Amino acid sequence: MARLDEIFDLQMGKTPSRSNADYWTDGQYDWVSIADLGTYQKYVEDTKEKISASAVKESGIKSVPANTVIMSFKLSLGKTAITQEPVYTNEAIMAFVPTGKYTVLPDYFYYLFSAKDWTKGTNRAVMGTTLNKATLGAVSVTVPPLNEQRKIVMVLDKVSDLLAKRHQQLDKLDELVKSNFIEMFGDPVTNSKGLVTRKGSEFFTLTNGKFVPEEKRRDEGIPAYGGNGISWYTDEILVTHDTIVVGRVGFQSGNVHFVTGPLWVTDNAMYISDFNKDQYDLRFLCALMEHIDFTRFQDAGDLKKITQKPFMQMSFIAPSIQQQKSFITFVEQVDKSKLAIQKSLEKLEILKKALMQEYFG
Repeated sequence: MARLDEIFDLQMGKTPSRSNADYWTDGQYDWVSIADLGTYQKYVEDTKEKISASAVKESGIKSVPANTVIMSFKLSLGKTAITQEPVYTNEAIMAFVPTGKYTVLPDYFYYLFSAKDWTKGTNRAVMGTTLNKATLGAVSVTVPPLNEQRKIVMVLDKVSDLLAKRHQQLDKLDELVKSNFIEMFGDPVTNSKGLVTRKGSEFFTLTNGKFVPEEKRRDEGIPAYGGNGISWYTDEILVTHDTIVVGRVGFQSGNVHFVTGPLWVTDNAMYISDFNKDQYDLRFLCALMEHIDFTRFQDAGDLKKITQKPFMQMSFIAPSIQQQKSFITFVEQVDKSKLAIQKSLEKLEILKKALMQEYFG
């Protein structure tokens, strides 16, 4: 066993000042945030934001070398990836740069970090869960011989590749739905087909979710949704009906999900609490919202937030209920195709979880 701060130099990133436009205009250096770390994406392939040479020089931000494991340790714990090129990161991401004292395979630690439950022994911050450099560095892990690391990576890579292919199949079906939406209703942002529009405040009400104390969180029960899907489970019910959940804090802000009740909604998200069923089909409204980039409503702070106000003031296209239901009928047919893929995914997830348990405990 060895401590992580013996195996790696732990390097935190930072965010150059948002008030200096030069730092974020025509940037040429990849700057990684939690939003760039995908659940099934092993490598950092591209970043949503890039920073300029002046940002690098004047902020003192450190470069993360290629082939380095990075992991989120604030808000959304344990999202892990490997860099392919030198990058920079924000302060919610830790880079694990090998000290050279141990022979380490980045891919092995990518899987080890992905398998670990980082919520144990964490501090509960105002807007989520957080670790710090000291607690991370003190974590002890097993470092097997290099040939054993390679064998473990080879097995997990095969399962992960199959999982990625299934997700690609689901993504293609989702794209099919989106293209059908555009064909039927045009671009909802520019209203290219000149449809009737209604302000959000005319047909729905958004309400912020509520915090769930640690002692009320469960491994099963009533799902508690955040901005990126189910965060955990609880015994209590906040919403009894089907609704749309919208992320409102951090990289998840602006994410939109249709969910079925009963459920809970966490304080990192908001939900539609009142809705006019005579004017809109809820599933159609969710599909409509998925075509809109709500991230443009994020505030300028480092911790991105979205309020209810822009949603209530925005004008949404309002095709007839008959047209909406025709679209939903198409969606339901696609959902049948997705079901078989999702069942295969579940089996692969169970297999991967069992392998991770065998290898990492």
